[in-house]
Amino acid sequence: MNKPVNTTSAQRGVALVTALLFLLVVTVIAVTAANNSNLGLKMSASMQDAYRSFHAAEAGIFAALGLAGGAQDPFLRQDVVTEPFQGITTHPLRNLAVDPDDQASAPIDVDVFLISIQRPCPRPPTASGGSSVGVFDCDYYRIQSEHEESGRARTRVELGVVKTVIGST
Repeated sequence: MNKPVNTTSAQRGVALVTALLFLLVVTVIAVTAANNSNLGLKMSASMQDAYRSFHAAEAGIFAALGLAGGAQDPFLRQDVVTEPFQGITTHPLRNLAVDPDDQASAPIDVDVFLISIQRPCPRPPTASGGSSVGVFDCDYYRIQSEHEESGRARTRVELGVVKTVIGST
């Protein structure tokens, strides 16, 4: 007669090995995808910090330029103006370049340096053939603005400024 087949001895665990290999491949793919996502988040956070720091330093430059010609003019032939916003009741950078909810955010350091005074201006001759040499002189300044978020980003922006002065004083 027919002899019954013993099913337990005929199975050798091929299905188990195949399933385990498949799970291993899926796990490696999942871990790689998670690491790539984490790296992407870190890079985007770092770029956001760098952009915020750059815009804060740039805001310092424009705030210093905004003081030109006023009562707090930092372009008055002083060697170094280290605090151009001193004495201003409403600071022009307040809540402009930093997160208003972050009380620990670093201030924006702005310095104005006098480079040279009473130098010829970079002007072309006038249309009538005349020249402005001797009539106009120029003072050359450098504005340096720094912003640092501790452990996150640091930016320094520098801008050259030429101020025209009529005649020599």
